[in-house]
Amino acid sequence: MIEFALALVASIILIHKAGDLFVDSACGIARALGVSQVTIALTLIAFATSAPEFFTSLIAVGLGKGGLSYGNVVGSNIVNIALVLAVAAIFGIARIDRKGLNDGLAMLGIGGALAVMSLDGTIEPVEGISLLVFFTLFMWFVIKRERTGVKNLNETTPKKRVGLRKLFLLSTLGTAGVIIGARLLVFGASGIAEGVLVAVGMTKLEAQAAVGFTLVAVGTSIPELATILLSVRKKLHDISIGTVIGSNIFNAAFVVGSAALVGAAKGVPLGVDLQGMSFSNPMMLFSSAMLLGFMWKRKRLRRVHGMALLAMYVIYLVGLTLFYAW
Repeated sequence: MIEFALALVASIILIHKAGDLFVDSACGIARALGVSQVTIALTLIAFATSAPEFFTSLIAVGLGKGGLSYGNVVGSNIVNIALVLAVAAIFGIARIDRKGLNDGLAMLGIGGALAVMSLDGTIEPVEGISLLVFFTLFMWFVIKRERTGVKNLNETTPKKRVGLRKLFLLSTLGTAGVIIGARLLVFGASGIAEGVLVAVGMTKLEAQAAVGFTLVAVGTSIPELATILLSVRKKLHDISIGTVIGSNIFNAAFVVGSAALVGAAKGVPLGVDLQGMSFSNPMMLFSSAMLLGFMWKRKRLRRVHGMALLAMYVIYLVGLTLFYAW
């Protein structure tokens, strides 16, 4: 059991360091290419910060641990809003872009579709394909909307392009670190799930889900938290909400869709336990709706909004504990 705990700690540290490197280099690449900050938040940084969820979920389902994979995604989406974005609001950097409400509605809609698909206890391959289609449509919409900013690519000076090779190298190193960290995270989390939780009476699916919704979800959300802290330090006020919304859409649509297809190829269903269907999915949707309510006709989230989101996360953890304890 000690080796599983050590692997879990090492994975979180590695994901934090590699994720920070990945996010920073991705942001640098996009800036060097002249992409707007809002577009960076919704696309490149959202991709970068969701890399741990992506690799962790695919590795987990590939190893036959579908419950951990699904729990990781939904748990991370709750953490992103109720913990990560709460920190941003408390520090006063959660500025709301005028387009953010539409993106938030897309997040809520895709989350709702995912919750409906999970009602039979599994995410089937055809449902995975549907989620990938939703994700493609969203990205097409964002890129089309920001096309004017992207047209400025030709206006970037050679001086801005000098560091691109180095940035791409750092991005590659960050990706490799995240993949290794994700593998360690799956090893440690699944070992704890099967060694401790199964021993106290949980099924394997319930044990994997319980760890996925908690330890793994927080571990893979470290890059989002690092991005928020980076935004605080560098005063990048447009990054926070766009990053969270983009990351949540990426998780619910692209990560789950990909994991469902990988699971089908491996003969492993992407399973959802009763708690996920009846509690965590509704809490994911509630946190999204709560965020949209706070965003309505406001220019930024206030400290009181951050405290309310944090309170919701505490309630979620208490509810999760009670659900599995019963």
